[in-house]
Amino acid sequence: MAITLMNKLMVKCIFTYQFWKKIFDRLFALIAIVMLSPLMAVIVILTRLDSPGSAIYRREQIGEKGRQFKIYKFRTMYINNDDHEYKAYLVKYVLENAPYTVDENGKAVYKVVNDPRVTRFGALLRKTNLDELPQLFNVLKGEMSFVGPRPDIPFAVNMYEDWHRQRLQVKPGITGLWQVCGRKESSFEDMVRLDIDYIKKRSPVLDARILLSTVGTILKGDGS
Repeated sequence: MAITLMNKLMVKCIFTYQFWKKIFDRLFALIAIVMLSPLMAVIVILTRLDSPGSAIYRREQIGEKGRQFKIYKFRTMYINNDDHEYKAYLVKYVLENAPYTVDENGKAVYKVVNDPRVTRFGALLRKTNLDELPQLFNVLKGEMSFVGPRPDIPFAVNMYEDWHRQRLQVKPGITGLWQVCGRKESSFEDMVRLDIDYIKKRSPVLDARILLSTVGTILKGDGS
């Protein structure tokens, strides 16, 4: 009886948390869009001046419960680029759980470095994480949250093992536990474990801590 009551209370707490998180996400996404619209307008202009093509990049992603949606970002790459190297990186990262390369000190690097597809202005946007700003519209539409596991592309999700798919149980986020726990040094399975840990322990307090840590990461210019 006591266990049943405890389970009911836990379910009620989760539903309450999800309800208020949904309101927080959409309200603050709207406020942020209004406040940051001048900055976003400047980024659009500079992106168009830096290289030809649309300033907004749209890509199919896998979100909550495996649903597909189009994520928005400021374009940081040249259009019509070759993604063969990126897919090779994903195979090593997801399928083999291995680093893509090593740095000059022999330390494992879990990302594509010196990517020739990235524009000059795009590199700055990535370093400051400003390329993520259009995802505020994904949050406003209810496709994403401020905090949660990062969404992945179908090509990568198709390589997931069953336990990896646990990270798809909740809405994907603009930021998350993995992003503030040394993502550049984390293997794919490290990331999945952090995401699952977040899902199990998620709460308003944890979300607030992750958001504050994200601000610190942005101020240090420790982007992708």
